[in-house]
Amino acid sequence: MLLKPDCFSCLYEQALRVAKALECEERCAKSMMQEAAKVLAAIDANQTPPEAAVPLYAKLAEVAGVEDVYAKQKQKTIQQALPFVHLAKEKIAKSSKPLATALKAAVAGNVIDFAMQVSFKLEEEFEKIFTTPFAIDHQEAFFNKLQKAQSLVILGDNVAEHLFDKLLMQEIKRVFDLDIYYFVRGKPIINDVTIKEAKEANLDEVCKLIDSGVDTPGFVFSRASKEAKRIFLRADVVLAKGMGNYEVMESKKDERVYFLFKVKCQVVASHIGKNVGDLICANLAKEVE
Repeated sequence: MLLKPDCFSCLYEQALRVAKALECEERCAKSMMQEAAKVLAAIDANQTPPEAAVPLYAKLAEVAGVEDVYAKQKQKTIQQALPFVHLAKEKIAKSSKPLATALKAAVAGNVIDFAMQVSFKLEEEFEKIFTTPFAIDHQEAFFNKLQKAQSLVILGDNVAEHLFDKLLMQEIKRVFDLDIYYFVRGKPIINDVTIKEAKEANLDEVCKLIDSGVDTPGFVFSRASKEAKRIFLRADVVLAKGMGNYEVMESKKDERVYFLFKVKCQVVASHIGKNVGDLICANLAKEVE
């Protein structure tokens, strides 16, 4: 999915959110916004939004003098999410369809996205998602495919969301005999999960952690490490979390890939033919209604 006009304003707004999150003094904040404008003016429109985010966030980090612009916010979000991880565990344990409930828990975690908002109402979103049907629902096909699979790649998305992904992986491992590879970003960008946060959450207890090498907030295959490319190409099934992965991968129509995310912007809503706020579990090689 290539950049749309609305994407440029979204990226500029992200720069402002970064300045506010870092609590920059006015001079620094003005500099960040001026540099953001320069970066965006020079961006090639024939690329995906996640690819366009790379030079922008690199410049913001340079101006602020930090490597990870959302480092403090990511740790705070993890602490905020922990009580809901416990509640999700309870819901899965009590559910008559624990796999489906674990999948919903993974979507509940997807609400945590600093690219869209710095503050979010996780309490409201958490409860609502478990009772909201998927607007595109290919979960049965996904689970059926796992029955025959030997390997599953999960493309991670945001920090704190990865805690809910762990619950999903635990449930998948309980039901299916397969290898799970969890891909993380190669370096900090926005609040996407990296190897650091994944190891701190002990995700390696239920999967093999893979540093994808990718520096974009979405799995761009050409930017991946040799190991990540090899594992991805050999995977029987791929679960791509979040809009960023959708934006960079939807055009491939790969029958192995299932997208799992909440629609958070009108550009993606229009592209997939659904509404902002809808939940998506979709294989785009299938017919989408």
